[in-house]
Amino acid sequence: MRDGEPEITAEASATLARLGLSDLRPVYQPVVDLRDGRVVGYEALIRGGPASALSTPAELFAAAHAADVVAVFDAACRAAAVRGFERDGAGPFTLFLNAAADTLGDAPEIVAPVRHTIVIEITEQALVSRPDVLLRALTRFRTLGWGVALQNVGADSRSLALMSLLYPDVIKLDLRRLRPRSPEDVARIVGAVGAESERRQAVVLVEGIDSEEQMAAARAFGAQLGQGFLLGEPGPLPATMPEPGRALRLTSSGGDAGGDSPFLRVTNWKRPARGSRDLAGATAGLIQRQAGALGETAVVLASYPHEDHLSPAEAAELRELAGRLAFVGALAAPAEMAEAGIRTGPLTADDTLRGTWTVVALGPGLAACFVARECDDGTYELATSYDRDLVVESALLIMARLAPLAPR
Repeated sequence: MRDGEPEITAEASATLARLGLSDLRPVYQPVVDLRDGRVVGYEALIRGGPASALSTPAELFAAAHAADVVAVFDAACRAAAVRGFERDGAGPFTLFLNAAADTLGDAPEIVAPVRHTIVIEITEQALVSRPDVLLRALTRFRTLGWGVALQNVGADSRSLALMSLLYPDVIKLDLRRLRPRSPEDVARIVGAVGAESERRQAVVLVEGIDSEEQMAAARAFGAQLGQGFLLGEPGPLPATMPEPGRALRLTSSGGDAGGDSPFLRVTNWKRPARGSRDLAGATAGLIQRQAGALGETAVVLASYPHEDHLSPAEAAELRELAGRLAFVGALAAPAEMAEAGIRTGPLTADDTLRGTWTVVALGPGLAACFVARECDDGTYELATSYDRDLVVESALLIMARLAPLAPR
């Protein structure tokens, strides 16, 4: 195996060949720097090869779904894309690779360190469906030099709520998905993306640029990169590659789902107050209601000291939020919470979060965290933080422990 070439196992390759899914033809659509018009990279898209009875991505993935081999097939698509990219000498350019939202990390995929920049594109649905698996996979890819792009922003309000947890290097705004939105929604989405881009030094890429009018919109949105039929259609890599534009710089950042509890992270620099259980509950509720004010663009993540911690009133408030927010997750919560649309997960006896109370509210313009720990005399040490980096780290610790959605 050459450096930079992802491969799948021989057994997986044989399975795909038996199903007629091994003849793959990658095509590449240019990604252009809107500041100078130069090509900085290509997005790989998959098609059926000459010997394949299946030609379109929809047909190929439908066959993979029917045979329950989506993860293996998805990894094979990435392997084919990288092989074609390296074979045709496209090293100086960035390669953007797609990933199936619900299966990333499942395939027996081997990824060596790369010679050129690779960015894997995912949606917020991947994080919602299987947070533990996805976050482990992204950590592994980042260790090997890959970047992460959050795609389809504008299609689902959860993208804005969960964007920070993915630490994206590239944020992709899709003009086709923004088109049905009201001007107020578009302004809110563009503003949230711009703020996250500046905070993380992530690059904004607008896709779906098919006309000069859409090009003007992309520039108005503050995008550095663009993609669409106006800038280049998908096809084979050119026989003579263009002069490369500015190299894409990755942020070299990513979340760590391990380490100290949010309580220790916050109180390491902020001395906790001492108060009653009622005061602690009121403070936690205040944090949650800040998310409630944002509605569908906000997320609340909580972790409780033990499974019997919540009072009936606190449980009712959390259930009510689950009906209004983009996402609500809770660790060590009563099992019946899942019936209210709350994502739950257990805490083992030796988990660093066990015995502490955390409530995180996160969304565009909002980052708040409450932490508490019960003392021997029944009072609570408690503190709050509005430091966005610390809040996002605390949210990630909880998100990574949530149980995956049950298969449908």
